[in-house]
Amino acid sequence: MTRISLRQLEYFRAIAVTGSLSAAAENRHVSRSTMASALDELERALGSQLCVRYKSHGIELTEAGRAVLDTAVTILGEVDDLENIGSDRRLTGELVIGCFSSLAPTVLPRLLARYAAEHPEVRTSIVVETADVLDERLRAGHLDLIISYNPHLDPTLAFEQLFDTRMHLILPADHRLAGNASVSVRELVDEPLVLMMTPPSTNEVLGYFARLDLRPNVRFQITHFELARSLVASGLGYSLFIQRPKNNNTYDGLPIVTLPMDPPPPVQRVAIAWPKARRLNAKSREFVRIALAEAEHISPESLYD
Repeated sequence: MTRISLRQLEYFRAIAVTGSLSAAAENRHVSRSTMASALDELERALGSQLCVRYKSHGIELTEAGRAVLDTAVTILGEVDDLENIGSDRRLTGELVIGCFSSLAPTVLPRLLARYAAEHPEVRTSIVVETADVLDERLRAGHLDLIISYNPHLDPTLAFEQLFDTRMHLILPADHRLAGNASVSVRELVDEPLVLMMTPPSTNEVLGYFARLDLRPNVRFQITHFELARSLVASGLGYSLFIQRPKNNNTYDGLPIVTLPMDPPPPVQRVAIAWPKARRLNAKSREFVRIALAEAEHISPESLYD
């Protein structure tokens, strides 16, 4: 049987992550022909085609390639763990964390600061995106872990729950309903809605209206969290958000009011997740441990204690 080398697995992971032989070769500081040869050798050793190569559009992993990528990531992670054991158990290397865009400002800084203090030799980088992009990059091997909404709904992901939250309503401070203890969207349905176009927020908002047999008057479709808040503060509509910053003033200093909704929307679970098919390496396990230890301090409720 032909032996599979760690070099082949490292090069294959680079190909999968970058999406092309040329980019992978540049990433690993080798020639394109060296990268192509390593892929050929790995495919012969496994007896499977791992990717489809396109002349002008890079590569696309086959089903076998996706399965091999999960195994390769696990093996390379375990080798990394062995190297760390040999260096007095100090963690080294790189860790890439993905986080949902509106969660990142309140969740990541505390976690990254503690992780850096406890493991200063690990190079930690972050990717802030919508849930669908995070999911795609996690599966492609770009990310080690993601922090996002409702990953428990995906049966291919393992996860640890950090906290629960609910969608809430934001209004201009001078809105006629701003003084209420809670608000039904039935009272707002004809007013302009500022809709966040960042999955899963969009589906949650529209789904909430649909369950009440209501059709909102969508005035603005926005992908920028602070812009949506500013539009509301300027009296251009109302909005429904899942994430709740501590500051009830917008970038331009205008006030907004945050209120619970009646009936209450479904609970949204925020969790840290990774593919079930991949065993976490020591760097990732340590980040999960720290995230769980800090969960009570990064939940929306903790901001208002």
